[in-house]
Amino acid sequence: MNTLNNGLLNESDLLYVFQNNRLKRNEIFSFLIKPYWSSLYSRCMYKLNDRGSIDDVVQDVLLRIYQALPKYSHQGAFRTWIYTIADNVCYSYLAKKMRYNKKNISINNTDPVSNYNQVNIDDEIDIDILLDELSDNEQEIIDLRFYQDLTLLEISDILCITISACKMRLYRALKLLHEVLFRKSIAG
Repeated sequence: MNTLNNGLLNESDLLYVFQNNRLKRNEIFSFLIKPYWSSLYSRCMYKLNDRGSIDDVVQDVLLRIYQALPKYSHQGAFRTWIYTIADNVCYSYLAKKMRYNKKNISINNTDPVSNYNQVNIDDEIDIDILLDELSDNEQEIIDLRFYQDLTLLEISDILCITISACKMRLYRALKLLHEVLFRKSIAG
């Protein structure tokens, strides 16, 4: 338990006051978040790696924590609970950002594709149509790797999976994407 508010109230006391006294919520909230502020900010910065929007995302994290605090059930460490909220907000931000960053991919060199049964494809492929045939997990890992240009280590941290699981998920997603591309090129 952390001692907050200059030693007057500990964390569980502050949570109790927050949940039972609507008039003092803003003041109590600032005392609750103060010990976690810098680590919360750093965690979001690490996950997003985007200095331009970090303040907005952290503000959204704080708002979500504030809104969820009345229902906080004290079943785990408060720190873990607020980090989970922060992670979820960061994932939502990244997912939203990925949807807006998708563009058409120009293929200048079709040699690797031509090795597969002499498939003819247009010079431009609408990747959104291909990605729509993949599951959300497969789309997410392709977006993180190729649109966000994140390393496998960064992706494994974001998705909370091991690096080997990350590699396998990416491999399977790319294999499936290739199959979809091949199927579309034969049909088209």
